[in-house]
Amino acid sequence: MKKLLLISSCIFSLALQAQDIHFTMWDAVPITTNPASTGVFRGDHRAVINYRNQWSSVGKPYNTYSFMGDAGILKNKWQNGFMGVGLNVYKDNAGQNDFGATKVSLGLSNIVFLDDKNSASVGLMGSWGQNALNTSNAEWDAQFNGQYFDPTLSSNEPLNYENKSYFDFSAGVLWAYGTGSKTLSSQDEFSMKAGLAFYHVTRPEGSISAIEKDKLYSRWAFHADAYIGISNSKFAVKPKFLTYIQGPSRQFALGTLLRYMIKEESKYTGFFTEMAISFGGYYRVGDAFAPSVEFEIGGLALGVAYDMNLSGLSVATNGNGGPEVFVKFVSPNPFSYGKGTKSSARFN
Repeated sequence: MKKLLLISSCIFSLALQAQDIHFTMWDAVPITTNPASTGVFRGDHRAVINYRNQWSSVGKPYNTYSFMGDAGILKNKWQNGFMGVGLNVYKDNAGQNDFGATKVSLGLSNIVFLDDKNSASVGLMGSWGQNALNTSNAEWDAQFNGQYFDPTLSSNEPLNYENKSYFDFSAGVLWAYGTGSKTLSSQDEFSMKAGLAFYHVTRPEGSISAIEKDKLYSRWAFHADAYIGISNSKFAVKPKFLTYIQGPSRQFALGTLLRYMIKEESKYTGFFTEMAISFGGYYRVGDAFAPSVEFEIGGLALGVAYDMNLSGLSVATNGNGGPEVFVKFVSPNPFSYGKGTKSSARFN
């Protein structure tokens, strides 16, 4: 099993050069989708922690940990916009830490208000990454002495691997449109965003093989989402779309959440905090469907999704993909009261 695990890790490490990690709830960690999303939200400061577990029903699972933090700055200095700064860190482990991928990214964006409903932003991101393979847990046929496994015996396997660090650069553009509610009670606000990003501009070398060299494929990402308040009701619909094109790999994903406002925030005093719950799901074409639920209370949000595998791998996984969880905090309160921020309905 451990030998198979090592082989799987090696295959995964090579596949990683062709396709980046992905999140089911990609809109919860927007910097990983588009650097131009840095600072684009209703509030001044935002932090998101994300955890993803995948394929534990097959063997040792892949565990992904991610932290994202960003903020809008110079809001009181600029009349027609502001800047966004952000940090994104993720760690991806396969097996018993047999293979690991780490990446630290710094994002910078410039947001411009085109008019009272439209805005645009341009973002740049620089990253440091490292891929590493640990073979200490591997077991090989040559280490079986006829009676039992002997780790002191030579594996007779040429393991030409090394930890690999690299620098990476990405860029993106984003457009946002939004209108607030026509009245205090109509709840018919509307907003949408659409963006295009280009990752791995310089195609860095990330292979862990000491012999073969394999540059990362550049990745195009197009995404769009909307917030559609249903007039004179406590409901809103949140559709979203994402596509990745990276070398020979393609990914198309759709999602829709129905949001219900449990309690409305006080419009003038902010004494009562808005509470809402959203139900829906995400679908990666040809891969998985993930039902999801999200709960919001003021500036705090918790989201949970569970992948149900629909690809050819479903025979081995019995349809089980894995859970994903995020916790998000936005300050100040991103709803209507929101004093101290230059947020707008366009950033719903």
